[in-house]
Amino acid sequence: MRGMAENIFKRISAEKEVFRDERVLMSDYLPEVMPHREKQIEEIAFGVRGAAEGKKTENMLLLGPSGTGKTSTVKYVLKQLQEYSQKVIPIYINCWESSTRHSILNNIASTLGEFIPRRGVSTDEITERIGEVLKKEKKTPIVALDEVDRLFASQYEEEKVLYDLARAKELFSVDFGVVAITNNSEFLAKLDQRIRSSLVNKQIVFKQYSPEELKDILKSRAKLAFYPESLSEEVIPLCAARAAKKNGDARLAINLLWKAGKIAERRNAGKVTVEDVRKAFEEVGEEDERAGKLEGREKEIYELVKERGEVTSSELYEKFNSETDRSIRNYIDKLCSLGFITAESEGGDIKKGKTRIIKIKK
Repeated sequence: MRGMAENIFKRISAEKEVFRDERVLMSDYLPEVMPHREKQIEEIAFGVRGAAEGKKTENMLLLGPSGTGKTSTVKYVLKQLQEYSQKVIPIYINCWESSTRHSILNNIASTLGEFIPRRGVSTDEITERIGEVLKKEKKTPIVALDEVDRLFASQYEEEKVLYDLARAKELFSVDFGVVAITNNSEFLAKLDQRIRSSLVNKQIVFKQYSPEELKDILKSRAKLAFYPESLSEEVIPLCAARAAKKNGDARLAINLLWKAGKIAERRNAGKVTVEDVRKAFEEVGEEDERAGKLEGREKEIYELVKERGEVTSSELYEKFNSETDRSIRNYIDKLCSLGFITAESEGGDIKKGKTRIIKIKK
């Protein structure tokens, strides 16, 4: 009788590795250093510093193409501000996920510790609860609204929430600091004049990264993500050059570097080579081509998951609340069957309504 075959996971774990910590290359990683964004960091910090002193902050609009560091820079500043002062409540909201006036106010209330059901509570009641908490706390919320232009995509005038925040002193008896983030250069033209004058005290522009700047960013990430000597010399310049042609998108550069590393591991190599990078180019191109054939809600869900790196089924139910939960489950299941995403249950049987963690299939 022949002996049992070697366990595949034992074999894989014994193979050569190139990654020391691949989490450094994930979309939700917040670096300790932000190369080539020092000026923007200073400007944002100067604008919100009043909150730490109990004073009014400057509301800001951050403009720039995708992948130019807007989100990471804001999160970086808010993290440091929270460490510096207990008088500030940072609130980050992605308007892809919370795209209605109700859901944004609900998100603010939840961050303040007020549990509010997803349905059945009016915006007036949520506003009242927010005001009650802030009167007790005597702190200043700084609300970062990422992808803020998504509020204009609805026929229900969800952008009215911007007016709520513009008159925060009247509604909540306390000022809000607002940092709006968008890659839509025409966003200002859509704003009502009353909102524009209150919410855009300052504009901060994020220009696309140059090839040299992208190389610096990749080097800083690679130092943490890979073992020494595991990258061929040409790998980083090649990833940077490809991303530079795509509007200087740092996220694309980092994703290419990660994919190249995974390809090197699959072939049991101790070093990432130029050929691995070229194969990573092909994989990204194939993904983009297949995704281009998606339409409607399926395309929106895929783009949201790709943008965020990870979302929960509950977040999708809230974002697309005009759809039934069953419809959203069907969209998720179809995208899974087509190989675009994975959806794993968060502890328990999916059929029993457990939350699912949704990610792009690698």
